[in-house]
Amino acid sequence: MLLPWLILIPFIGGFLCWQTERFGVKVPRWIALITMGLTLALGLQLWLQGGYSLTQAAGIPQWQSEFILPWIPRFGISIHLAIDGLSLLMVVLTGLLGVLAVLCSWNEIEKYQGFFHLNLMWILGGVIGVFLAIDMFLFFFFWEMMLVPMYFLIALWGHKASDGKTRITAATKFFIYTQASGLVMLIAILALVFVHPQCDRRLDLQLRRPAEKRRCRTGWNTC
Repeated sequence: MLLPWLILIPFIGGFLCWQTERFGVKVPRWIALITMGLTLALGLQLWLQGGYSLTQAAGIPQWQSEFILPWIPRFGISIHLAIDGLSLLMVVLTGLLGVLAVLCSWNEIEKYQGFFHLNLMWILGGVIGVFLAIDMFLFFFFWEMMLVPMYFLIALWGHKASDGKTRITAATKFFIYTQASGLVMLIAILALVFVHPQCDRRLDLQLRRPAEKRRCRTGWNTC
């Protein structure tokens, strides 16, 4: 059950940062720092609890921790999160970089501190979601979700030497280009699903291991 909290904590912390700005400029900063510190601590706890390795040894399950919750069963879409040694390393690094990002911006952000930390926390939560997502639709959801707060970070807190118009133009171009690439990725995901449906002919958006692919020739695998 720790896997969903790795994603939920940054989202909840970001919302609290946004809502508590009225109580002082330092309150969102401390909430953001505690949020990312807690996320980093959970990642380290998972590392210490399990026998994680960057390579999969014989007889060891591929996923050291897993969480599955049905989302759209008709299309085989579920909230499927899992973690192995490599993805856990990425999660821990995300937590560490999140702490450093909050500390580096401590005295740099002079306006809209709550909204800034809301966007920062949601970006980091989306990044962790990308690392943990096994369902391809869920992966795409987290991938695209990061773009909205990233747009606001660029548009409102871009390089100080740039005027507001330049920052907004850069943010708009970034958003358009990334949305275009996201559309290509979505088309590729749908193409894989329709070309290689599951054995029972349902649309299947789950990542498959090679052994499962051999048992089901109509399954598809991206591992």
